[in-house]
Amino acid sequence: MENITTNYSKSQGNWLLLCALLQGLGLLLLHQALSFDWPIAHSPSLVLASYAVLLTGPSILIYGVNQESHRVFYNIVITFSLTAALLGVYVGSQALHPKFPDLALHGLGFAAVMSLLTFKVFIFASSIHLQNHQWQVCYSRLISNTCRLLITITLASIFTLLVWFIIVLWAELFDKINITIFKDIFYEPWFIYPILSLAHAIGVLRIRRSNKIVSTANQLIQTLSFALLPLLLLLSSVFLVAIAFVGLTALWNSGGSNLVFVLTALILVTMNLAFQDSKQTPKMHRIAYFLILAGIAILPVYLAISGYGLWLRVEQYGLSISRLWAIFMWVFLTLYLSCYSISIIANTRNWLDSLATINTRLGLLLIAALLISQSPILNFKQLSAQNQLARIHAGITPVEDIDVYYFAHELGVAGRDVLKEIDAHFAEQYPQLGARIEAALNSVTMHDADVENSQAIASNFIDGLEVRGNMPRTSLEPALISALQNYANNHSALIASSSRMILLPVELTGDKQNEYLLIMKQSSYSDLVLFYLDQAQWISRPMYFNYSNEHSDKELIDALLAGDFKVTPAKFNDIQVNGTSLKVSDY
Repeated sequence: MENITTNYSKSQGNWLLLCALLQGLGLLLLHQALSFDWPIAHSPSLVLASYAVLLTGPSILIYGVNQESHRVFYNIVITFSLTAALLGVYVGSQALHPKFPDLALHGLGFAAVMSLLTFKVFIFASSIHLQNHQWQVCYSRLISNTCRLLITITLASIFTLLVWFIIVLWAELFDKINITIFKDIFYEPWFIYPILSLAHAIGVLRIRRSNKIVSTANQLIQTLSFALLPLLLLLSSVFLVAIAFVGLTALWNSGGSNLVFVLTALILVTMNLAFQDSKQTPKMHRIAYFLILAGIAILPVYLAISGYGLWLRVEQYGLSISRLWAIFMWVFLTLYLSCYSISIIANTRNWLDSLATINTRLGLLLIAALLISQSPILNFKQLSAQNQLARIHAGITPVEDIDVYYFAHELGVAGRDVLKEIDAHFAEQYPQLGARIEAALNSVTMHDADVENSQAIASNFIDGLEVRGNMPRTSLEPALISALQNYANNHSALIASSSRMILLPVELTGDKQNEYLLIMKQSSYSDLVLFYLDQAQWISRPMYFNYSNEHSDKELIDALLAGDFKVTPAKFNDIQVNGTSLKVSDY
């Protein structure tokens, strides 16, 4: 690993600690904003943009500033932070609701992409140097900074966890002797955020001064990677031979193409950790080295297998966000491994010379692609929504099987627009569809649902309800309809995921007064709720099957709807103990 200056001056160290403290305070303010429902919490765009600025720029500075840091480095950090904020604004604007689950669904994916981008931007920004009056990326520095960053993140995270463990131990020990002040203080957000931010920064700065530890750890990683690479390549080769005899059908039917995908990605990472020095051929037997190169050269075959399996899934189920990300990763894995394979075949003796060009150019391309993936240019939510809509119009996806909750929440604004178009085309033909769509679009915490939305959900639910027993919907008691509407408002997510909603009259108490069983069919099971009259008030209680191995959920529901059932009395009565009922367990 190239000897790179990572030392910082005393004033830089103090400044970086201040930066970490400000970062922790900023995260604390965002935490409080979400907890106390400040105005910023009502805008997912502002929340994600704020998190992006706080977690990208300061982190790169803490990990990267040293005595040789130049203006280009700082310009890159500022530009990237502003870009991250703008992308956060756009991603947040695609969420329908500012709170859970939408903020988490959209925010977690954005956080994962920004974490990888921050990693990539750091190693490239730290690897730029002035050569022949031009700023260029030095590949030896790129590799060195990558390994150094991985080691520093790991050790600093361990240090931060140990600090937190000591703080918790401190609080709990004193709590055991009835001194609760430390527990009251240490578990408060205003204490946790600044302390852990400072602890992480201190760990990073200490590790950056310990060049011997980092160099030793990197040598160990390289040695272990050289030991693991032949084993991984042997696994891939033996598996390829096995596939030649068994065939690909079993692999695709069991979802094994995903494991092939993981295997090739693991080989890619291990190979780059092993071949860090692209200027010298590793010292090993010529035959062993040739076998390793042969194993690397045939890796595109595995990607072809994995890619075909992925294509079959897309053809069968259409595009989703997860499948689009799988395609994204497959494309870049294919680019990397195909370039390696071509360079090995074209120039086996000196193929390592091409590693610098391949990894540098594809690394920059990956940064650009990740940035675009969070922008309107490559909106995975829009692509998925339009593809699923096309499948519905083509009759490939039955209307009853539409996952309206996925459209409304995971696809956000794009999913909402598609749901409105689906409702306009199919609501008359499928009366329950409107209730499901309305419930999905408004399935948030109840204190956020306004009166108008609640009335719409309840009205659509009643309109789409199938009533069995030759009973017209108009014959239902107003009090029962009100109870059903209240249930729909309180369980909008459940209503949204139900393909059919059926109300079945049953008589369970022997008083010649009908109770009503609400059956909500899901994709692989059914939810059952009993509505019964108790002291002139309709009450709802869940019901469930005590399953045996003889009948499936679908068979039992079909028999229930066909009237093939009987009512049996309870075996044991209750025991009253001072006004409290003692019941016999059903199990």
